[in-house]
Amino acid sequence: MDTAPPAGNVATAYSSADKESTEQAERALLALVSTGDRCAMANLYGLYFTRLANFFRHLTAHADLVEELINDTMVEVWKEGASIGANASVSLAIMGLAYSHGRRRFAEAGVTRPHAQPVIQEADHDCPSPAASHTPTNPQDFLLKLPFEERAVLHLVYASGHSRRDVADIMNISCECVDVLIGDARRRLWR
Repeated sequence: MDTAPPAGNVATAYSSADKESTEQAERALLALVSTGDRCAMANLYGLYFTRLANFFRHLTAHADLVEELINDTMVEVWKEGASIGANASVSLAIMGLAYSHGRRRFAEAGVTRPHAQPVIQEADHDCPSPAASHTPTNPQDFLLKLPFEERAVLHLVYASGHSRRDVADIMNISCECVDVLIGDARRRLWR
């Protein structure tokens, strides 16, 4: 009697096989990048350009800064080569570099850390502010009002589909901090 495995198990098996083959291909590209292979770097750049562009676009509205941050991230990938992702997947390591570059750039520009900005509580609804009369129509406008770390965590979880653990690894924080950042962002957005 021939029985097929449940559809969910097959999908999971294919999904995990795809992730493994993608990881192997990216590691092979990184090994070539380590030897100075510009073609391998161009391929890796092509693989990550859209992902990085989407990530940085959720952090800033400045297109020139998005391009700079992508290039800064990929230059570091070029310099570090095969040593990237030694303790994590290549994808998480590159997104971690992207997060670090973005965070550093925002710190240089004087953007405050989210912990320095109080989370708006429900009681603050009693007195509408003049700014409250202008309601942004573009969802990106709402996100840009959030602190850097909250925008980053929202993008990584909801737009990129990373798990809490992956986001914690990318941002070099604990899973509990990821939860706090998501909770703070939700409170700010839904006030």
